[in-house]
Formats: sequence, structure tokens, C-alpha cells
Amino acid sequence: MPSTPSNQGRAQRMDRFMAFTISGGGILIIGAVLAMLLFIMKEAVPLFVPPLVRSVGTLQAHRSGGSWLDESGKAGVLVSRAEGLRALRFPEGTALPAPGGGPPLPWQAFTPPNPRGECLVIGADGRLSIARLAWSKPPGENDPAQWTLEPHWQGGLPLAQVPIELLHFRLLEGGGLGGGLTLRVVARTRDGIVWAESPLEASAALVWKPLPHDPALHPTTAVWSGDGRNLFVGTQEGRLLDLDPEAGSLLSSADFGEPIQSLGFVLGQQSLLVGGALGKLGAYQWVRVNEVFQLQAFHGFPRLHGPVLGFQPSQRDKRFLAWTPSQAVVDHLTTERRLFSVQLDGPGMATLAPRGDLILHANDATGALRLWSLDAPHPEVSFGLLWGKTHYEGYGKSEYVWQSTGGADDFEPKFSLVPLVFGTLKGTLYAMLFAFPLAVLGALYTSQFASPRLRNAIKPTVEIMAALPSVVLGFLAALVMAPLLERLAMEILVYPFAVLLLALLFAPFWGRLPLTFRNAFGSGREVLWAVPVLLAGLWVASLAGPWIERTMMDGSYRTWLQTAMGITYDQRNSVVVGFAMGFAVIPIIFTISEDALSSVPRSLTSASLACGASPWQTAWRVVLPTASPGIFSATMVGLGRAIGETMIVLMATGNTPIMDWGPFNGMRTLAANIAVEIPEAPLHGTLYRVLFLSAFLLFIFTFILNTAAELVRQRLRRRYESI
Repeated sequence: MPSTPSNQGRAQRMDRFMAFTISGGGILIIGAVLAMLLFIMKEAVPLFVPPLVRSVGTLQAHRSGGSWLDESGKAGVLVSRAEGLRALRFPEGTALPAPGGGPPLPWQAFTPPNPRGECLVIGADGRLSIARLAWSKPPGENDPAQWTLEPHWQGGLPLAQVPIELLHFRLLEGGGLGGGLTLRVVARTRDGIVWAESPLEASAALVWKPLPHDPALHPTTAVWSGDGRNLFVGTQEGRLLDLDPEAGSLLSSADFGEPIQSLGFVLGQQSLLVGGALGKLGAYQWVRVNEVFQLQAFHGFPRLHGPVLGFQPSQRDKRFLAWTPSQAVVDHLTTERRLFSVQLDGPGMATLAPRGDLILHANDATGALRLWSLDAPHPEVSFGLLWGKTHYEGYGKSEYVWQSTGGADDFEPKFSLVPLVFGTLKGTLYAMLFAFPLAVLGALYTSQFASPRLRNAIKPTVEIMAALPSVVLGFLAALVMAPLLERLAMEILVYPFAVLLLALLFAPFWGRLPLTFRNAFGSGREVLWAVPVLLAGLWVASLAGPWIERTMMDGSYRTWLQTAMGITYDQRNSVVVGFAMGFAVIPIIFTISEDALSSVPRSLTSASLACGASPWQTAWRVVLPTASPGIFSATMVGLGRAIGETMIVLMATGNTPIMDWGPFNGMRTLAANIAVEIPEAPLHGTLYRVLFLSAFLLFIFTFILNTAAELVRQRLRRRYESI
């Protein structure tokens, strides 16, 4: 049928429409990928946003020696010798109703309230009491004017001697009569530091006991350990002492390097904060080294201006407040980040709100109260923590650790991405070690040696493997392959060598068979003759494996690995993951490689054979190099598939984030970690954003692999296109 102008116009319009549709679809796909990348970046970037500090205001009040802030930051309590407890509304400074009761004024000594609102007081009558500060709030009432400060007083213990300054106290559960509370307190007198212990229900006078110490050392400050059994003492000579007051012995000591001015703890009572008279700031922990517990310096912070007057920890994370007469700072223990720093206008007492988001400073000279807000939503993350070794609480040295959650509120999150990246590379390596040679050699045989009938059977069969869901492969690997490998490990290890030995023994006999038989039943059907060899290899391995285990490994390869090589065998290990992920990757590499090998012009192979080369030499030296761009692309695609695999790794390995190349240990990959941690990640929390950062890394890995694959493919194609 001859073309008409109307038909040509219709064809042109259809061409333009299809070109627009195809181009628009491609642009939409690229836009969707970029939009996903931008969203992932948007959720991860807040991890690295610097803290926001804002001055809330300045109030004028009477002098106080301590303060306590409510979690909301709307109200606070000031403590002074002359007036006792006074409640204020912030930021207006309006006085709230003062509580009644308590020890008679003026108080002779007191400790500043701790973040839990506990305060130790010596009243005018010389009796020692404990105040537990709390607010009585009507349900749903957020106006502090409707709140009532209700301190709960306990104790009232008489003192045999009133010290100059109360330093620290600790309440122990179950130590008193009937399982009540026992008080341990340390104080300073003119003669040094003393301590005392008594149940709160007791009526006898509290008797002070001197602390055992070296006469050459002059104690300056002290603090009780978390369980109240050990007492840490700082001295003028810069020594940090760990004492057992009951036994009267020195357990351990450390050199701080300058006179110690103050001691304190962060949340959890495991990390001891030490402040020097010259502004040095550090953290110590009590760890076991060579079967002996000792004090170990494990964190250091930028030096402050002047003597460190005190510490106050947050009750939400590992941040803490430290201050000098001219400076107040908030640092984070784990990351050693300085979240907050301001210059002060005079000496005084500083207070950190329980949530760590408000800082109050009371000037001793003027009575001025300054209040700041601190917005640091992700202080436990830094670039150094994500990619460098970090010294965590309870660890003897700096390590790469991933542990996002714990069993207690004072848990120290560990967000190192290095074990996850390591596990991703390890799992990918083991998968490619299994998949690459099988897929490429299988594609080479199928495209160059197999008969057309056999090729038409092999290629669809391998491609059907790609339809297997990864969750099914993971299920089979976890419940079938892992126990089977554990039970038959030696047989599986011997099997490849048995097959190779049988193949070498069988090869000479094949060469002696008649040529007519080999041409009729051998050419293109070699894989069929390999089946009996593979089956015979199974029989040989089943006999040799147990014999080797019995004679060379004392009957148990797992015990031999542990005793002789120090290797622990985990049932779900890297070998299992490599096998299972290899089955998922083989179809991709095989299909693309086979297409590339089959696309090599027949003129090249015919010319090679005509020059006297054997079929194997032709395949190895002509076909394989010519098809190398496609094979490399197939390998990179398979590599990307292995890096992003989730379910197989999740089900077939123990998901332990360890850094060990051993084949009998597990790992945790970035993709599997996202799947594991998603249920535990609060919306917009630190773990939530770290998981988005992990997704961004996976995206970048895939992008780099695909880009490298395309660049290498283009280079190889230009190299061999002239052949």
C-alpha cells in the first residue's frame, strides 16, 4: 500500500509522541531516584547540625548556694543557708509559694540538689536531713503558678560534730532496719575528709570517721561510687584515689597531672569526671586490666579557663555540665563534643536540667540568675564516632562497636558504622567467591562448548533461579544449609578435592576412547559425563571426611578449631551466607555474561580455529577478552545485588556486628542492620537518622559500583572493538 501524506503525518506524530513518552519516562525515573536520594540525605543531615544555644534571660534574686530545675524548665528551686528552699517561675522570675517545714534556719551546711532533686541539709539544730524535691501538679496543668513545691524530708540524724562542708552523699537501698535506706556521706573538716554511715531510721548521733590516706597527700574533694561502696578522693598533689572506707584500704590510684578541684559522675554512675584546679577536664573508669581492677583515663575534653568548680549530669544521656568562675560548658562523654560554652560574669553555682536542655547559673556576688536553652538532639553522634575507634564505658580500649540499644536507661549507644560496612564487604566477598567462577565459567561453557539442545536447557534453568525470592533462599540457608554444613563440614571440605582427583584419574581414559564415540557422545555434552564424577566424589568425600576428622582432629573439628587455631564455629556463618547469596547472584552474572560471550562474532572464533588453536584456547584467549566488557558489567551488577541483599543475610547469619574475616563467624551488613533496627528506631531519633545514613551509604556504594562498571566497560569496549 503506497504511503500517503496523511499516513506519513500520522507516523511522524506517533514518533514524536513515543519519543516524548520514552524521554519523559526516563526523566521521571531519574527524578524519582534523585528525589529518594534527597529525602534520605534530608533525614541524615540533622545528625551533623551543630547545637543551638539561646539565652532565655537574666533574673535578679538573692544569693543561693545551689539550684534545681524542673524537667519542663518552667520552674526552679534555689537553696540558701538563710532562706532554705525558694521556688521561682522561669523565665519571668515570679516567686512561687514557699514550702513549709524542714530543718530550722539558718542551715549550717548543705549539698546542692542533684539532678534527681535530692539535697542533704544540716539545720540550725545540728541535725542532718535529706530533702527529696518534687512538684505537686494538678492533672493537665502546665502553669507553674498552679504547682506546689513539696519537699519530702527524711532523716533528722544528730551529728557528733558539724563539718565545714558537705561534699557528697549516697543513699543505699536495703541497708537499714527492715530493708530501709542507708545514708553514706563524706564531708570536709579542718583536719581533712571524713565519712559516716547510718540508717535513716536511726536516732543515734552520726559519728564521723577519718579516711585512710597517705600523710603526704592532701585530699581536696571526694565522691561516692554508684553502689556507695567505694570512695573516690582527689588530692592537692593531683592523685586520684579509690578507697574502701570500711576496710581502710587503697584499691587503686591514678595521676591526674594537676591539683584535683572537683569530682562527679555522668548518667549511669560508671564514668568518673575529674576537674583540675588549672582547668583540666577528664573522665576515668574502673576496669579490669590483667585481672586487677584499676582506674583508667579514657576520655579527655578541652581545657577550661580556671578551676573546675563542679559537675552536673543530664538524666537523659551522657552529656554533663562543668563550670569555672568564668566559664560554663556542656560536653558529651562518648563523643567528647562540646555542645555548649558561655562566659560567666562571676563565680557561682551552675545547674543542668534533667533533660540537659537548660542551663542555670546563679552569681554568688550579685545574685543574678542567667538561663540558657540548649538544643542538641543528637549529641551521641559525631563523624569520629561513626568512622573512628571510640572508648566506651566498660571497654578496656577504643574499639569499633555497633550496639544501638541496651537494657537500662543509662545505656551508652554505640553507633560505629565500620563493623556494618565491614560486614557488607565480607558478605559480598564470600558471595562473589562462590558465584563469580561458577557463573562465568558456566556461561563460557554454555556459549562456546555446549550443544544447542543442551544450551537451550541450561540457560532457562539458570535464569529460573533468579525468580526464587531471597526470603526463600534465606529460609533454606538458615534451616537446611546451616545445620547440614555443621554436620557435614569435613565432607564438604574434602568434596572439591575428591572431584578434582577423580577428574584427573578419569581424563586419561576419556582420551583412549574411540574418536567416533567421543565425537558422537562427547562434543557439547561434557557436562553430562561430569555427573558420574560428581556422584563418585560424594561417595569418596563421605568416606574420607569422617576419617580425617577422627585421625587428625580427635573426632571433633569444632573442638580442634577452638583449641588449635582459636576459631569459634558459629552455625550461621559467612560460608552459609556465601552459598545462599551466591545462588541469588549467579543467575544475574550468568545471564549477562552468556549474552556477552554469545555476541562475540563467529568470524573471530573461526579465524582462531583455522590458525590451529584448540577450542579451549580460542575461548580463553579470543572469546573471553572480547566479551570482557560485558562480563565486567555482569560482575558489577552481581556485586551491587550482593551488597544490597537483606533477607538472606538477615536469616542465614547471626547478625553479630563483629570485624573478623574468618569464614566460620557471622557478620552484620548495612542492609540487614536497617531491617533489624527499624522496629527499635523512634521517629526522628538518633537511631532513626543513623539508619537513613546507612541507606545513603548503600546508595553511594551502588552508585560508585555502577559508575565504575560503566567506565571500565566503555574502556574495554574501545580496546576490543577494533578486533
